[in-house]
Amino acid sequence: MRLASILLMSSLAPRGVLSGRRWAGPVTFGEVFAMKMLKKLILGVSLLCAAVAVVAAPAAQAKSNTVTYAMYGDIKEWDPSAAFSLEVMMLVNVYEPLLWYNPPGSAEPFTPALATSWSTSDDGKVWTFKLRKGVTFHDGEPFNAAAAKASIERTMKMKKGAWYIWASVDAIEAPDEETLVIKTKTAQPIDLIASSQYGAYMVSPKAAEKGGEWFNQGNAAGTGPYSVRQWKKGQQVVLEKNADYWGGWTDKNFDRVILKVVLENATQVQMLKSGEADFISLVPADSMASLAKNEKLTVGLIPSWKNSQFLINVQKAPTNNKKFRQALAHLWDYEGVTKNVYAGAAVPARGVIPATMWGHNSNLKAPSFDLEKAKQLIAESGVKQADRKVTMAYIGTSEEYKNSALLFQQNAKKAGVTVELLPGPWGTIWDKAKNLSTAPNLQSMTWWPTYPTPSDWLIGLFRTEKKALFNLSHYANPDFDKLVNAAVDLEGSDRDEAIRKYHQAQQMLIDDAAAIFYADIKVRVARQASIGGLEINPAYAAVFFHRIHRK
Repeated sequence: MRLASILLMSSLAPRGVLSGRRWAGPVTFGEVFAMKMLKKLILGVSLLCAAVAVVAAPAAQAKSNTVTYAMYGDIKEWDPSAAFSLEVMMLVNVYEPLLWYNPPGSAEPFTPALATSWSTSDDGKVWTFKLRKGVTFHDGEPFNAAAAKASIERTMKMKKGAWYIWASVDAIEAPDEETLVIKTKTAQPIDLIASSQYGAYMVSPKAAEKGGEWFNQGNAAGTGPYSVRQWKKGQQVVLEKNADYWGGWTDKNFDRVILKVVLENATQVQMLKSGEADFISLVPADSMASLAKNEKLTVGLIPSWKNSQFLINVQKAPTNNKKFRQALAHLWDYEGVTKNVYAGAAVPARGVIPATMWGHNSNLKAPSFDLEKAKQLIAESGVKQADRKVTMAYIGTSEEYKNSALLFQQNAKKAGVTVELLPGPWGTIWDKAKNLSTAPNLQSMTWWPTYPTPSDWLIGLFRTEKKALFNLSHYANPDFDKLVNAAVDLEGSDRDEAIRKYHQAQQMLIDDAAAIFYADIKVRVARQASIGGLEINPAYAAVFFHRIHRK
């Protein structure tokens, strides 16, 4: 679910790899040598063709004006009102919200985007935004208060992606072209919501009328510095300079951005070393040391708001048995996974909210790795020996997911539980996980927030959904829903009471064993050292290409 002047997130999901909104896993072991060579040949040919098709300028000029980012998956949803995953890399460069959230520690919490100033009433229920003048969408339509109103109302009406961030909105008014008024049912941090990395982008009303089908052909119409020139499904997205961008251009800016789909970790690393890629989204733990020795590269670990868990399906046997689920949580080697699998790029989690986000509670009663306790709970569960089998799906390109799953499989075997591993591409396993008839018992998930609030994890992953989106545990608990809804309503008026309720909700999830919460992520990043101007901001899982340059 979630998410802007950013860091390159790579080790975890999208952080291994991003699951879901988030990440996936590794290449299967059974791949024969001939197939590997064929894939490399095909990749090489596609890279060559892309270079010929996209770069019409001399090589030196192309190197200067084009930046390439290798990402582990393609864009699944192009509609900015519905997009809620890897699309953020495109969204923050093609579209804009009213405000941008600044990195922690900044002098000001926000930077004006399409709003130049904003204020709120004393009761926190009425927010007034003054909008930027003279801005046009990529299709030539003017940006004004009516367009902003239509964008937010469209997202609310569609009820897709991160629409719920606007759930407290009671009315939106556009008294004149440059004034937008948002009224809420309860006091809400609309400034935070308006800076969200999902669900808060302004879209051309003319484009919106064409609907989701038009967007999902690779079309876009935002106000951002880049427009979409080309989309080759499964291969790449090409963004080009929006010459009329209100923010202006300098000779240092990149005129062209290539978002290249590269599924394999090793291929991404080779592209970075050879200079074919300026950024990569998959930085394997075992590549960090060698990459760090390369003077042409910048490599490191950065704090994030990302964390990883394996969601446990509470409605599918045998994990519909609470004690059996609790046993699985005790079969996870929390210290071993973060220390050895993540090679220090993560710390053991304490519940679903990472320690870097407000609302985290380090005093939660969480399970520990305890084989004997797991055996006891399995016996108490009443699940017959023949039924002690679970399926575990994860993104196949993530070494972290793969190796964590293999370790879990070994520990589970010691307790008499058989674990079938199901690696695959994120789009495929996500679609299966949303449907109970095809869902696994455990599903990988790496999460980061839509905007800075604990509710994003609690709502996005665990609040009851009639039709599953990211609630891949298929968890449905009215008491939990009530707690979280009440906490959300209190965020703008009584932060302490909201935190207390968030703590209760987190403990409820642990007690119900709705997931194995195992890693708060430090993101591994790697890029060309020649890239300058990059800011680190955990609020957005993307790179703002208009803000960077080649030294």
